[in-house]
Amino acid sequence: MALVGLVGFKKVGMRKNIVLLGFYVGDEYFEKYSKGDSFPQVAAYKLEGRFLDAMRLGGAFVNTVASIAVSTYPRNKRIFFPGMQKVNNEGSCRIVPLLNLPMLKMLSRLLGTLYGLFRLRKSKTDMVCVYAAHTPNLVAAYVFRKLLGVNYFVYIPDLPIYMDMGVGRLLVTRVLKKIDSWLIDNLISRSAGVFVASEYMVADSSRWSKKPFMVLEGIVHSGSEASHNVPKEEESGIIFYAGGLSKAYGIVELVEGFIKANTGYELWLCGRGELESYLSEVSKCHSSIKYLGFLSAKEVESIQARAACLILTRNPQERYTRYSFPSKLLEYMASGIPVLTTRLDGIPKEYFEFLNVIEDSTSEGICAALTDFCAANRQILFKKAEYGRVWLLRNKSSSAVGRKIISFMEEKNDHF
Repeated sequence: MALVGLVGFKKVGMRKNIVLLGFYVGDEYFEKYSKGDSFPQVAAYKLEGRFLDAMRLGGAFVNTVASIAVSTYPRNKRIFFPGMQKVNNEGSCRIVPLLNLPMLKMLSRLLGTLYGLFRLRKSKTDMVCVYAAHTPNLVAAYVFRKLLGVNYFVYIPDLPIYMDMGVGRLLVTRVLKKIDSWLIDNLISRSAGVFVASEYMVADSSRWSKKPFMVLEGIVHSGSEASHNVPKEEESGIIFYAGGLSKAYGIVELVEGFIKANTGYELWLCGRGELESYLSEVSKCHSSIKYLGFLSAKEVESIQARAACLILTRNPQERYTRYSFPSKLLEYMASGIPVLTTRLDGIPKEYFEFLNVIEDSTSEGICAALTDFCAANRQILFKKAEYGRVWLLRNKSSSAVGRKIISFMEEKNDHF
């Protein structure tokens, strides 16, 4: 069950009109304009889509105002992203145009979001929800509240100060990011309530420790299905990692630990990040390691379905792990394939009943964990994974958490 702080639920009343400010631009637009981006925001995009589904399944009518989340020029070579609008029975989706140049990107997003919000004022907006702690969207929600009295909530899947792990930044950029984090803290403190990926986001904050909150570590798609190709003992020897390729995510330790373990399995990795060249070189020297580059979501799902193990090796000593929940973990668990992961503060204890744990995130610890995992009974590992999949769909799917999200917003909106 999702952990709820300072909240009581009330009975369903009239259907609420909510505006979601964020980055959910629709699959066709996202795939078209994210192609070729240095760091495509696939995981964040999926999570926001599930959050949107959850609110609608929870009984709300939700309009969206969004701009695409892309790397700033020159990391992404496109300078301008067009706006458009789509309408269906579930609500309207206004995609605001974006000028993808330093500084101007923030300004164009702010102005576009404000315009989109005020275009919806006649539809009697009851509440605004901001997905991700992003300054232009938070400022737009705050201005809308000051002028029209519509309260806003914020869903914070990651703390901004720990985002963009592995992206090199100049000193002046790091200073500006700290100023931005201060402004974000201020705007969040003025919201009616927050959704957070980890309870420590609230508990450790001096600005919003008393803010009404609901822990929503992640959401899995209600229609998620287990792999139909469950590997038999003689079939699959693939240990698979899909995600960011940053030193902060323990990728080097994973590779070194795998080489030391010499289990006879293969390690397949895909994604983008600072370690792409490193993985390309390692794979040339070790035939059991395969770096697959950046893959589409369908390609990732296909490999996951064939894997014997899905692995996450983030270092628990890294402070950011206290304030985040690996969205990839939900995707892994929903597949019904055994998961091997380090024990992170940001992962609630209830999950570990269904996970296989790496207790030591060093290369030696990962070596030991891989050795034990590969020697374990395959049927027991898959039965444990299947129990986890069933539990996940029952407690963490869009349909399971949707009404809780809307009840939280209704309750806190009435008392703010």
